[in-house]
Amino acid sequence: MPARALPSEPVSGGTTLDHIEILRAELRAVTEKLDAYLAGQARPRLAAVPIPAATAGPDVLDGLPPLIAVERAAKLLGLSRASAYRLATADELPARRLGGRVYIVTAGLRPLLQADGAA
Repeated sequence: MPARALPSEPVSGGTTLDHIEILRAELRAVTEKLDAYLAGQARPRLAAVPIPAATAGPDVLDGLPPLIAVERAAKLLGLSRASAYRLATADELPARRLGGRVYIVTAGLRPLLQADGAA
């Protein structure tokens, strides 16, 4: 719709204020049509899809015996053998001694491998 200039003098049949009111009414009508058009064009928003907590992949501890060698635990944790022994001695890894050997408790590794690192 082309823009109209406000008349500087009263136009036949009304005053300048009458013409302003007519323009306001036309503007409201155009705005309502635009709102209706945009409402028809609006796409529905997608709802947020919850992500399951276990998206990290398969559990690396599944199928392991209750006690594993320090070397195997070191590989699972991405540590060197020496670091794993040091951490087991410092009670930072869940370790048990049996027959003079050191073993890592498999179930105790689960909190260490969780995403948030919480024990």
